Amino acid sequence: MIKKDLLTGEAFVPQRINQVFANSTNRIAFHNKKANELRQSAAFINKPLHVNLRVLNDLLKSKKEKTFHKQYLIGKGFSFSVHNHVNFYEGKNHYAVYQYTIVNLGNDQIKIIRND
Repeated sequence: MIKKDLLTGEAFVPQRINQVFANSTNRIAFHNKKANELRQSAAFINKPLHVNLRVLNDLLKSKKEKTFHKQYLIGKGFSFSVHNHVNFYEGKNHYAVYQYTIVNLGNDQIKIIRND
C-alpha cells in the first residue's frame, strides 16, 4: 500500500498502519507549521495583551493594589482596548488582564488590583 506524505505529497510505503508522514522530519515540520500559523492568527490580540501584563507586573511588583492616572498607564505602553476576561468587584463587572482587575474610578484614575 502506498500513501502520500501530508507535508510534501511524496509517495511512500508506510511501516505502520497509522503512518502518514514519510519520515520524522516531515512530521515535525508539519506540526511546527500548524503551530506557527495558530500563533500568527492570534498575535494581534496576544501581543498587546502580553505588553499589558508586563506593564502591570512591573508596576505592582509587591503591592496588592495601586491607583494610577490613565495617561501614566498609556505612557507605559498599556492598552485599554484589550483584556482577556471580566471580574466582579464591589458589585460591578470590570475588565481584567490575567490576574489583574482594572477599575475605572473616574477623573482618569485607574485602580489596579492583583487577584492572587
